[in-house]
Parts: sequence; structure tokens; C-alpha cells
Amino acid sequence: MDFEKIKEFVLEKKLYFIVAVVLLVGGLWLKKGDEAEDSYDNAQKMSQSSSANTSASAKVNSASSASNSATTNSKTVTCDISGAVKHQGVYTLKNGARLQELIEAAGGTTGKAQLKAINRAILLKDQDKIHIPYKGEKVESAATAGTGTSTNSTSTSSNSSASNQESGEKVNLNTADVAGLQKLTGIGEKKAEQIIAYREQNGPFKKVEDLMQVSGIGEKTFASLKDQLTV
Repeated sequence: MDFEKIKEFVLEKKLYFIVAVVLLVGGLWLKKGDEAEDSYDNAQKMSQSSSANTSASAKVNSASSASNSATTNSKTVTCDISGAVKHQGVYTLKNGARLQELIEAAGGTTGKAQLKAINRAILLKDQDKIHIPYKGEKVESAATAGTGTSTNSTSTSSNSSASNQESGEKVNLNTADVAGLQKLTGIGEKKAEQIIAYREQNGPFKKVEDLMQVSGIGEKTFASLKDQLTV
């Protein structure tokens, strides 16, 4: 073997060898760089996705907590008051208000209010419907009249009147509700509402004949009803 010729060949081609080595090394370096960049991008995307999910979950929980807090810690209560007050209607008061404050918001009681039958110190709850009884109006008891969530202070008596009518007993004009009054011969929902409106505006009926003071109830109608009535 001619070593001199091999040596000369290597010396002549060494530049090509160097370039080839550089290109090979450079290619390997670029490939590793791309792989590292792809790995970094994937890791960054996963981190961003995780952060977004965490943020969304936090917002949902925050909104839910705020809603629950608003419901639990409402600063106001809205109540409906009727009966022997100057201005019947719906009023909004601060949370923790008592019945006396609702009465004052309604302009105070009329001279026909049966004050001994109500507890003006009770705490109001949202959506309470309060009825202030008139003098002479029958109420269940002084302890429960005009309280809390009952639709009015005489709801129990009203239901009792309807039950009594079904068993042949008389309907009390001062305690019967719309359903109870409709048990009377010829009295529909509209007429029953007119009777109750008259009672709330003028106070309890003193005698059954006072029913003829209600618009649309004349002597003939009253004659067919009088045996079914009481006060």
C-alpha cells in the first residue's frame, strides 16, 4: 500500500472532511434544539390550560358563593300587610324589622284595629303576609294573630268556616275567606272578593243584614243567604 498517496489524498480532501463533520454536528444540534423547543411549547400549553381551568373553576365557585351569601344575608325583607291599617300594601324594610315597623310604614293602624290580638314585637320574614284584625273580628289567639308566614291572622278560622259550611253550619262573614264565602248560595269568586274588600275597608260586619251594604247584594239575594250567615 502506498502510504504517501493516501496521505496526500487525505491532505487534499481534509477541507471536505471538516465541512462534513461540521454539518453533521450542526444537524444534530439543530435537531435537539427543535425537540427541546417542542417540549417547552407543550409544557407551556399544558400550564396555560391548567391555569385557565383553575381560573374558571375559581370564578364559578366565587359566583356561587356570592349568590348564596346574597340569599342568606339579604339586607331587606318585603312583606304584605292588610286589614286595619291606613295604607294596605307591600312594603320593603330592613332585615330584622319587627311588625311594629311594618305597621308604621303602612301609616299606622286605624281606629278599628284590634291591637290586643297582635304581637307587634315579632320579627318579620321575607314574603310574610300580615293581616291586622278589626275590632270584633274573631282571631285564633292573641299569641299567633298577625304573625309570620300565615296568610292572615284568621286563616285557621276561615278554613274552619268553610268546613262548617260543608257540614251545614253557618258561614261567618267576618272570618270566612274567598273559598268559604263561595259556599254561600249564588256567591261566586268575584262577589266573595267584594265582600272581603268591604270588610277590610269598613271593619267587621256587626249584623248579617250589613251584607246588603255590599254592591250587588240586594234584599232578594240576602233573603236567600240569611239562614246561612252569622257574624
